[in-house]
Amino acid sequence: MKEWLNHTILVIDEVHEVFFEKLEGLAINYSPNITIEELPDALINATILVLRSKLILDKKWIDLAPKLQVIGRLGSGMDNIDLAYANQKGIACLNASEGNRNAVAEQTIGMMLSLLTHIVKSNSEIGQGKWLRKENQGLELKNLTVGIIGYGNVGKELATKLRVFGCDVIAYDKYLKNFGDDFVVEVTLEELQQKSDVITLHVPLNESSKNMVNQEFINSVSKPFYLLNLSRGQVVNIPDLITHLKGGKVLGAGLDVLPNENLSSHTEKERTELEFLNQNDKVILTPHTGGLTKDSFKLLAEILANKMSAISKG
Repeated sequence: MKEWLNHTILVIDEVHEVFFEKLEGLAINYSPNITIEELPDALINATILVLRSKLILDKKWIDLAPKLQVIGRLGSGMDNIDLAYANQKGIACLNASEGNRNAVAEQTIGMMLSLLTHIVKSNSEIGQGKWLRKENQGLELKNLTVGIIGYGNVGKELATKLRVFGCDVIAYDKYLKNFGDDFVVEVTLEELQQKSDVITLHVPLNESSKNMVNQEFINSVSKPFYLLNLSRGQVVNIPDLITHLKGGKVLGAGLDVLPNENLSSHTEKERTELEFLNQNDKVILTPHTGGLTKDSFKLLAEILANKMSAISKG
C-alpha cells in the first residue's frame, strides 16, 4: 500500500472502526459530521472519498475533487453516484454490496411473515382491547409462490433462505440469464406475474426500474398478491400502489423505502400518501433499515476496506 501512503481518504459518513484497522497507516480524514458548506474545502485534497447516503455525488461535486481517484460506497446501491461521469474521469467506483445481503434478506422474510400472519395488525388491535382470532387468520408461506425480481446478492441470499420454508421460489432478472439453481427457478417477468402470491423487489434504481411497479405492472399480475420493496423507493409508484391496496389487488405491502425519505420535505400530496400507508393495517413501513443491522454496519466497512486495499496493490 506504499503508493497510497501520501493519499488522503475522506470519509463523510459514519463507519465501523474495523475500516480504520484494515487501512492502518493511511491518512484518513474522518468527518461524519461534515456540513455541505464545509465539504468543498475537504474535497480539494481528497484522493479517496468514502460515503453512504449523505450526498448525491454528481458532476458538480466530483469536479470539486480534482485529485479524486477512488469512490467507495458503504452500501450496495450506487444510485447516488454519477457513475458515468466518474468513469469518464477515470475514477474507480467501489461498493460493498455483499455486506448487507443477509440483513436485507432476513428483514424481507420478517416482513413477509408479518404480513401473511397479521402480526403488526393484531398487536395493534390487542393494544385497543380487541382479541380477534378468526379475523387475523393468516396464510402459511409453505403453500405460496414467492417471486423475486432482481437476482443479485440480496435476491440470491433470499432465495437460499426461503427454500427452508418449503415454498416455491421463482425469480426474474433483466440483466442475468441461466441463473436457475437448487434454490430458484428462473422465469420471465410475465411468468412471475402469473404465478406469484408474493412479489419482492431487489433491484437497483435506474431508468428501467424507476416506477416499475405501477398501474400496468399491477394489472398484469394475475391474482391478488403481497408486495415487498426493500430496494429503492422510486421503484414503486406510490399512488398506484395505494389505488390497488384500496381495490384489493394488493393484499398487503411491506415497504422499507420511500420515493422521498426526507419526511420534512414532503409535499402535501406525499404527506397524505404516507398518512394512508401508515394508518393502513395491510402495510408495514420501516425507515430504510433493511440493510442497517449492527452486523452489516461492521461487515460493510470490512468489505469496502478490503476492496480498497486490493486495488491499492494493483
